[in-house]
Amino acid sequence: MVVHVGVYDSIIMKMLNTLQKGLWAFCSYLFLPRKKKNMDNDDDFDFAEYEKAVKEDPLYPVEECIKMLEETSEFNIIGLYDSIDNCLFQDINYGMVVSMMPKWVADEGISPEGCCTKDFYDTLKRKAFHPVFGRFIYHYDLWSIVAGIQDRLSAVILFLRQFYKEIPCTAKYTPDQYTSGSRQGGDRETQAHVLLNSIFVAYASIFDLLAKIAVEENQIDDYDFGKYKEMKSNWILYKYSLKNISPSLRAPGMLFSDPLIVKKFVTFRNEYVHNGPWDLRSSVYYTAVNGEPADVVIYSPDMDEHGNFVKSGSRNKFYSQNNRINIQLPDMIKEATSILQSTIDELSRLYQLKTTKKEDSALTEEYMKAIADYYKSLV
Repeated sequence: MVVHVGVYDSIIMKMLNTLQKGLWAFCSYLFLPRKKKNMDNDDDFDFAEYEKAVKEDPLYPVEECIKMLEETSEFNIIGLYDSIDNCLFQDINYGMVVSMMPKWVADEGISPEGCCTKDFYDTLKRKAFHPVFGRFIYHYDLWSIVAGIQDRLSAVILFLRQFYKEIPCTAKYTPDQYTSGSRQGGDRETQAHVLLNSIFVAYASIFDLLAKIAVEENQIDDYDFGKYKEMKSNWILYKYSLKNISPSLRAPGMLFSDPLIVKKFVTFRNEYVHNGPWDLRSSVYYTAVNGEPADVVIYSPDMDEHGNFVKSGSRNKFYSQNNRINIQLPDMIKEATSILQSTIDELSRLYQLKTTKKEDSALTEEYMKAIADYYKSLV
C-alpha cells in the first residue's frame, strides 16, 4: 500500500494539535488557584502530634537503640577506618601501592576468600620480605579487628530486633503494683533468653576489640614491619586497668575509665559464657493487676554498686531488686553505646595526631619496585 506524503503531514498536524491542547490543559490545571489548605500542606502537618505518636510506639526505645548502634557503625567506625589508614600510609601513595599488592596479603588466614594452607602462606611470606609486605599484612590484621566491631554491632541489632518481637520493652506498671502473675517456660521463652544473653555476649566482645585497637594505637611506632609477625595486642582482652594505652582513653566517659554500665555488661557476658544461663528455667513472667493482664517481664539477678551480681558463698543469683531486664536493656545499651562512640572518636583523634608526614614519592617507588621484584621471584 502506498501512502502519500500529504497524508503523513495531516497525521502529524493532528498529533501536534492534540499535544498542544494537552499541554495547555495541564498548565492551566497546574496554575489554577488552590485553597490555602492544599497549598500549604506542611503548615497543616502537626509535627508535635507526629513526634508524640512516634514516642508512644511500643518499640520506640528499641528503635532509638538501633538507630544509635547504626550511627556508631556507619559514622564513628568509618571515621576510625579512615584515621588508621591515613596514619599507617601517610608517607606513600596508598592507591598506587595497594593496586599492586598480592591478594593473599589481604585474604589468607583472615577470610575464606583465601584457601591456601598455613605452610604455603608461610612460604609466600618468606618470599615477601620487604617491609611493604609487613606493613600491609599489619594493615589487614588491624582492619579485621575494626571490621569485627561492625560485625558485633550488626549482631546486637539483629538480636535486639528478634528479642523484642517476643518480649515487650515497655511496662505499664511498677513492680509493686502487680497483684499476681504466672511463670511460663517453653520454646518461646527459651528463645527469648538465648537472644537476651546473645545481646550481652556480642556487645561485651566489642570491649575486647576496642582494647586491642587501643594498644595498637599506642604502640604503632614500635613496629619494624620488615620483621612483622603478629600484632602486639594479639592476646589482649578488655580490662579497665589495661596498660600500654593512651591516658586520654581513661578520661571520664571513656571505656577505660571503669564505667559502671560497662561492668554490668561484662558481668552478664561472663556469667553466661563461663557459668551458663543465669536462669536455667528460661522464665518469663506474665503479671496481672487485679486479675487483668499487666506486663511481661524477664527478671535479672540483683547487682551491687560495682556492677557485680550480689553473692553469698556459692550463690550469686538473688532476685530482690525487681530488675526487669527487658525494660532496662534499651537504656543500658544507649548509655554503653555513648561510651563506645566517645572511645572510638578518641582513638580516631589519636591516630590523626600521629599523621604528620607528607607523601614520599621515592618511598612509593621503592615499595612498588619491591612488589614487582616479588612477582619476578615467583617465575
